[in-house]
Amino acid sequence: MSKKISDTYFEEVLSDIKNLLENDQLDFIRNILADLHPADISDLMEHLDSDDRKKIFSILPRQTASEVLAELEDPPTEVLLEEMDTHDIAKMLDHMDSDDAADVLAELPTEKATEVLEKVEEESSVDIQELLTYREDTAGGIMAKEYAAINANFTIQQGIDELRRIKEKVGEFYNVYVVDDFGKLVGLISLKELVLADPNLQVKDVMNSEIISIESHVDQEEVAKIFQKYDLVSVPVINHRQKLIGRITIDDILDVINEETDEDLRRIAGTGEEDILEESIFKISRARIPWLIMSFFGEIVSAFIMDSFSATLGQIIAAAFFIPLVMAMGGNTGTQTSIIVVRGLATGEIGIRDIRRRLWREIRVTLLVGLMLALLIFGIVTLWQNNIRFAAVLATTLMVVVINASIFGSMIPFFLKKINIDPALATGPFISAFNDVVGLLIYFALLTVSLTLIL
Repeated sequence: MSKKISDTYFEEVLSDIKNLLENDQLDFIRNILADLHPADISDLMEHLDSDDRKKIFSILPRQTASEVLAELEDPPTEVLLEEMDTHDIAKMLDHMDSDDAADVLAELPTEKATEVLEKVEEESSVDIQELLTYREDTAGGIMAKEYAAINANFTIQQGIDELRRIKEKVGEFYNVYVVDDFGKLVGLISLKELVLADPNLQVKDVMNSEIISIESHVDQEEVAKIFQKYDLVSVPVINHRQKLIGRITIDDILDVINEETDEDLRRIAGTGEEDILEESIFKISRARIPWLIMSFFGEIVSAFIMDSFSATLGQIIAAAFFIPLVMAMGGNTGTQTSIIVVRGLATGEIGIRDIRRRLWREIRVTLLVGLMLALLIFGIVTLWQNNIRFAAVLATTLMVVVINASIFGSMIPFFLKKINIDPALATGPFISAFNDVVGLLIYFALLTVSLTLIL
């Protein structure tokens, strides 16, 4: 039985393995790993460098290696597969669920993937090839071909006998799908109902015909919303003819939620598709440079604006002291608002129809927040600069900048969604550039207009 590592002992086990690797004590490492769950072995490997991962992977039994490979993130998986023989890869795929096997195969170059498929067991090969025809971010791309299904015309006893016959192929299941003679999904029956029902009744007399199913082309994010809305543990996948072709389980959806969340956060941060475990400095740099260049030119425009208002700065030297504060408050406000809207759009909690309600709410919230910040800066500047008029102008300017950034931050994701641009991808750079350029314009314009009042 696999033993799970608690957080308390994880660092200790990792340290022991690193020490043993340094001394090339692979037999001791094999003994440690023998009692661990594949997910924990995967976690340990992700904290090691590339060469050490290869050593660990090479000493794992084939069944365990296949389970560990299914748990690993993409960059480590790619590195491990690069040097593996096609025969060894094929044998591992035979031990994996079809969806995990398809994910692994997708990491291989086309020529090597073809060689592997030729060596995989025929039934597994057919399932994997079918899964590879679907886009990886759709229901078809994340479904597994292992599912339990019986004919609606079977008696209950025949249904139980059929499940016994296919038990090695389907893995764990709690619900049994019911199909007609043509493979069309017509219902569902739980294991409890199946076992307790009269053996002589037909399955169609006991099954539940009100069943939630998902078509293979549906986006994985929409699938996750359906799981969340209806509290599902698994769901059948059908094609356009309503034929049962697979199932999606809750563990797949947890992976989807993590993947989508990570993707949204990376895009908001402006790091593109960079992976946390990526080791190539060139790939990491390539992911970051475009967004940094966009930010660079935004700051260049800001510099031109400051140069254009140099006369104002010359007359009110103290105005320069508060540029970072005004920019930071505007940026933080815009970012806070946009992240909430982007996440709401992604989860479906906020829709395009909510623009007016969202805008009105943000105006009221920002008025309150802006007023508090304005009163705070008014008091500080009055005591520091001993100029109540300058303090009043600065407080008003800060409030306008904050309100402007908040409204823009809440509206731009809706606008991007409307024109079919992913809000998570474009909102971050838009907010950054807008706040730096427009925020400075507002700041200096109000200061310039108020010069006669201040001086």
